[in-house]
Amino acid sequence: MTSACSDASTPSRTPQSHKTASSTASPTAQPSSPSGREKLDKEARDLLSMTDRLESDEGLISSGSLAVPGENLDETVKTGTALRVEVACAGEGTVTFTVASGTAKTAKRVDCTQPTTNGFDFTTAGPGLTIQADSPEEDRVGTAYIVSHIA
Repeated sequence: MTSACSDASTPSRTPQSHKTASSTASPTAQPSSPSGREKLDKEARDLLSMTDRLESDEGLISSGSLAVPGENLDETVKTGTALRVEVACAGEGTVTFTVASGTAKTAKRVDCTQPTTNGFDFTTAGPGLTIQADSPEEDRVGTAYIVSHIA
């Protein structure tokens, strides 16, 4: 069993496929500072005008920023719900946003160097909704998304 805080007497040299709270990465891999990641996430949220929309959007289901790689699961969404999904990213690189529910799945690759948003309609095919973000440039991108009911 591997954990961020280990009481094992021998160190593990097994590669880890996911991020942990404390990184054992080599010194050459320098992740962006939390303030750098927060700045990129804010830039992505600004592209979606999230502050204004969160105050007025009555059809809002879910919104936020995602760690890269990361995901958000909303178990309150019911089967057959028609949604509008809007995604944005900021920084250097690309992010692939994947939205899934039951057998329905849509993926959008977004160029973070372009100050635009990407939106698409999505109808759930099962209970719950998962939004994922993944990028080969995970330390150089920030993300944001908004999911709302189609009016």
